[in-house]
Amino acid sequence: MALIEIEDLPASTADVLGRRARAAGMPVVAYIRRELTALAGRRVPIDTVVEFLDAERPDQPGPEIDSDAMVLLNTYDLPADAWGMLARRAAATGLPLSDYVRQELITLARRSTIDDLVQEFREAKQQDPSLDIDLDAIVSAIRSVRGQ
Repeated sequence: MALIEIEDLPASTADVLGRRARAAGMPVVAYIRRELTALAGRRVPIDTVVEFLDAERPDQPGPEIDSDAMVLLNTYDLPADAWGMLARRAAATGLPLSDYVRQELITLARRSTIDDLVQEFREAKQQDPSLDIDLDAIVSAIRSVRGQ
Protein backbone atom coordinates (compact mmCIF):
# COMPACT_ATOMS: atom_id res chain seq x y z
CA MET A 1 0.00 0.00 0.00
CA ALA A 2 1.51 3.32 -1.08
CA LEU A 3 0.19 6.81 -0.69
CA ILE A 4 0.17 8.67 -3.98
CA GLU A 5 -0.79 12.22 -3.18
CA ILE A 6 1.99 14.58 -4.21
CA GLU A 7 3.14 15.25 -0.64
CA ASP A 8 3.41 11.51 -0.04
CA LEU A 9 5.84 10.92 -2.90
CA PRO A 10 9.61 11.01 -2.35
CA ALA A 11 10.79 14.63 -2.06
CA SER A 12 12.83 14.48 -5.27
CA THR A 13 9.81 13.14 -7.21
CA ALA A 14 7.50 15.78 -5.76
CA ASP A 15 10.04 18.51 -6.60
CA VAL A 16 10.36 17.42 -10.23
CA LEU A 17 6.60 17.04 -10.74
CA GLY A 18 5.99 20.39 -9.04
CA ARG A 19 8.60 22.12 -11.21
CA ARG A 20 7.11 20.60 -14.37
CA ALA A 21 3.63 21.70 -13.31
CA ARG A 22 4.84 25.27 -12.69
CA ALA A 23 6.60 25.31 -16.07
CA ALA A 24 3.36 24.13 -17.72
CA GLY A 25 1.37 26.77 -15.80
CA MET A 26 -0.80 24.09 -14.22
CA PRO A 27 -1.72 23.07 -10.68
CA VAL A 28 0.25 19.97 -9.65
CA VAL A 29 -2.86 17.77 -9.40
CA ALA A 30 -3.94 18.74 -12.94
CA TYR A 31 -0.43 18.13 -14.25
CA ILE A 32 -0.24 14.66 -12.68
CA ARG A 33 -3.71 13.86 -14.03
CA ARG A 34 -2.51 14.84 -17.52
CA GLU A 35 0.66 12.74 -17.18
CA LEU A 36 -1.16 9.67 -15.85
CA THR A 37 -3.76 9.95 -18.61
CA ALA A 38 -0.98 10.22 -21.21
CA LEU A 39 0.86 7.27 -19.65
CA ALA A 40 -2.28 5.15 -19.81
CA GLY A 41 -2.67 6.04 -23.49
CA ARG A 42 0.93 5.21 -24.41
CA ARG A 43 2.01 1.68 -25.19
CA VAL A 44 4.52 0.39 -22.65
CA PRO A 45 6.29 -2.99 -22.39
CA ILE A 46 3.87 -4.44 -19.80
CA ASP A 47 1.04 -4.06 -22.33
CA THR A 48 2.16 -7.28 -24.03
CA VAL A 49 1.56 -9.13 -20.76
CA VAL A 50 -1.77 -7.31 -20.29
CA GLU A 51 -2.91 -8.44 -23.75
CA PHE A 52 -1.78 -12.01 -23.11
CA LEU A 53 -3.66 -12.14 -19.81
CA ASP A 54 -6.76 -10.62 -21.41
CA ALA A 55 -6.70 -13.30 -24.12
CA GLU A 56 -5.66 -16.32 -22.05
CA ARG A 57 -7.21 -15.57 -18.67
CA PRO A 58 -10.21 -13.32 -19.18
CA ASP A 59 -11.50 -14.09 -15.67
CA GLN A 60 -8.25 -13.09 -13.97
CA PRO A 61 -8.91 -10.90 -10.94
CA GLY A 62 -8.01 -7.24 -11.18
CA PRO A 63 -5.48 -5.45 -9.01
CA GLU A 64 -5.97 -4.86 -5.33
CA ILE A 65 -8.07 -1.72 -4.97
CA ASP A 66 -6.98 -0.36 -1.61
CA SER A 67 -7.85 2.93 0.07
CA ASP A 68 -4.87 4.59 -1.60
CA ALA A 69 -6.21 3.57 -5.00
CA MET A 70 -9.42 5.35 -4.09
CA VAL A 71 -7.34 8.45 -3.27
CA LEU A 72 -5.87 8.13 -6.76
CA LEU A 73 -9.33 8.05 -8.29
CA ASN A 74 -10.71 10.88 -6.16
CA THR A 75 -7.66 13.17 -6.19
CA TYR A 76 -6.67 12.92 -9.83
CA ASP A 77 -10.14 12.29 -11.31
CA LEU A 78 -8.75 10.04 -14.03
CA PRO A 79 -10.90 9.20 -17.04
CA ALA A 80 -12.38 5.70 -16.91
CA ASP A 81 -10.22 4.42 -19.79
CA ALA A 82 -7.02 5.66 -18.11
CA TRP A 83 -8.09 4.19 -14.76
CA GLY A 84 -8.88 0.88 -16.48
CA MET A 85 -5.55 0.66 -18.31
CA LEU A 86 -3.54 1.51 -15.20
CA ALA A 87 -5.54 -1.09 -13.25
CA ARG A 88 -4.89 -3.77 -15.90
CA ARG A 89 -1.17 -2.97 -15.88
CA ALA A 90 -1.09 -3.13 -12.09
CA ALA A 91 -2.80 -6.53 -12.18
CA ALA A 92 -0.29 -7.78 -14.76
CA THR A 93 2.61 -6.73 -12.53
CA GLY A 94 0.99 -8.22 -9.45
CA LEU A 95 1.04 -4.90 -7.61
CA PRO A 96 -1.79 -3.06 -5.91
CA LEU A 97 -2.94 -0.18 -8.11
CA SER A 98 -1.60 2.51 -5.78
CA ASP A 99 1.86 0.89 -5.67
CA TYR A 100 1.94 0.61 -9.46
CA VAL A 101 0.96 4.26 -10.00
CA ARG A 102 3.41 5.46 -7.35
CA GLN A 103 6.19 3.50 -9.08
CA GLU A 104 5.24 5.02 -12.45
CA LEU A 105 5.22 8.58 -11.05
CA ILE A 106 8.68 8.06 -9.57
CA THR A 107 9.93 6.66 -12.88
CA LEU A 108 8.37 9.56 -14.77
CA ALA A 109 10.14 12.07 -12.53
CA ARG A 110 13.50 10.33 -13.00
CA ARG A 111 13.36 10.78 -16.78
CA SER A 112 14.65 14.32 -16.91
CA THR A 113 14.55 16.39 -20.05
CA ILE A 114 16.70 19.33 -21.06
CA ASP A 115 13.74 21.57 -20.21
CA ASP A 116 13.62 20.08 -16.69
CA LEU A 117 17.27 20.86 -16.10
CA VAL A 118 17.04 24.38 -17.54
CA GLN A 119 13.94 25.09 -15.44
CA GLU A 120 15.83 24.01 -12.33
CA PHE A 121 18.59 26.51 -13.11
CA ARG A 122 16.01 29.24 -13.87
CA GLU A 123 14.40 28.69 -10.49
CA ALA A 124 17.80 28.80 -8.77
CA LYS A 125 18.53 32.11 -10.49
CA GLN A 126 15.13 33.50 -9.46
CA GLN A 127 15.85 32.58 -5.86
CA ASP A 128 19.31 34.18 -6.03
CA PRO A 129 19.55 36.80 -8.81
CA SER A 130 23.27 37.27 -8.08
CA LEU A 131 24.02 33.87 -9.64
CA ASP A 132 25.82 34.20 -12.95
CA ILE A 133 24.18 31.43 -14.96
CA ASP A 134 24.51 31.16 -18.74
CA LEU A 135 21.48 29.06 -19.71
CA ASP A 136 22.65 28.70 -23.32
CA ALA A 137 25.96 27.24 -22.12
CA ILE A 138 24.08 24.88 -19.81
CA VAL A 139 21.84 23.66 -22.65
CA SER A 140 24.89 23.18 -24.87
CA ALA A 141 26.71 21.22 -22.15
CA ILE A 142 23.68 19.01 -21.47
CA ARG A 143 23.27 18.25 -25.17
CA SER A 144 26.96 17.45 -25.45
CA VAL A 145 26.86 15.07 -22.48
CA ARG A 146 23.75 13.36 -23.85
CA GLY A 147 25.25 13.11 -27.33
CA GLN A 148 22.56 15.26 -28.93
